[in-house]
Amino acid sequence: KEIPAVHILGSQKAEDHHGIVTFKLDGVHPHDVASVLDADHIAVRAGHHCAQPLMTALGVEGTVRASFGVYNTEEEVDQFVAAVERVAKMF
Repeated sequence: KEIPAVHILGSQKAEDHHGIVTFKLDGVHPHDVASVLDADHIAVRAGHHCAQPLMTALGVEGTVRASFGVYNTEEEVDQFVAAVERVAKMF
């Protein structure tokens, strides 16, 4: 599902992400995204991920990184997407 304000960094092909999706949300600081998702009991990483030179080169102040594994259910992924949609509407 596409969320217009969300921009995935890296390949646009899902199979290239191997369980990790790094994204930014237009006009919203990554730590604000993480705080709102945390209130929904969704854990993500936010910031420059020890890659500040890369973030500078990409022209972004930071990103949000979500990690998925074999332990995640389809329902949890749907909850994550719905929560990101709420964050996008909130800001």
